[in-house]
Amino acid sequence: MVEYPITQIVDILNKKESVTEHVMDVEVVELYQELEVYYRSALDKVETKLLIIDRELSSNSHQGRKNMIHQLQKRIKRFKSVVNKLNSKQLNFSKDTIINNIHDFAGLRVICSYSDDIYTLIDSLSHHPDIKILKTKNYLEHPKPSGYRSVHVLIEVPVYFLKETKQMTVEIQFRTIAMDFWASLEHSLRYKNDWKSPELSEKLQTIADNINDLENDMLTIRKAIDRLDD
Repeated sequence: MVEYPITQIVDILNKKESVTEHVMDVEVVELYQELEVYYRSALDKVETKLLIIDRELSSNSHQGRKNMIHQLQKRIKRFKSVVNKLNSKQLNFSKDTIINNIHDFAGLRVICSYSDDIYTLIDSLSHHPDIKILKTKNYLEHPKPSGYRSVHVLIEVPVYFLKETKQMTVEIQFRTIAMDFWASLEHSLRYKNDWKSPELSEKLQTIADNINDLENDMLTIRKAIDRLDD
């Protein structure tokens, strides 16, 4: 296994030097690009699975509810973020180290209309024989102290390439429209402005609770309408 000293890569990044000026760093970037191909392919496969599920639920041939998935967002961890995460874990840069220790290299955000849609989609994925659910963090049932609500699911999926099959991990974040609204604005307010205020944190948590109450009311109304249609 080829391994590169993480501290040396961090030093080059911090000095804002071009990594391509060094032979070692050309190899490191090429390794990252190779992994990027693997993980983008894994994202494409999982996205396709979810779109097929949503299409089936929306079809006339299936007794389901239309438009469970409001939006899909894909993300690949940037090279600098990978380096910084390895450095924080005091791990050197190698293909095996990244695959085994950075589980959010490929991220998929699934924004649903209602909270029960989240569980329907996760249950459906769990019945796919080629998908293995490795870990679930349910911040919907147990919100973070900040008020953040979501369900994070780490899955493993086989991806078929030209001459090999690779088992790749993808982290899926399931949110409702309301949860995504709060989380997106909270992130830009808190982290991009780098402030720490107990008073403002409490205010944001209260807003999160109010949004959750509103969302539950909307879900109750939808279920009542569903019963009228039965």
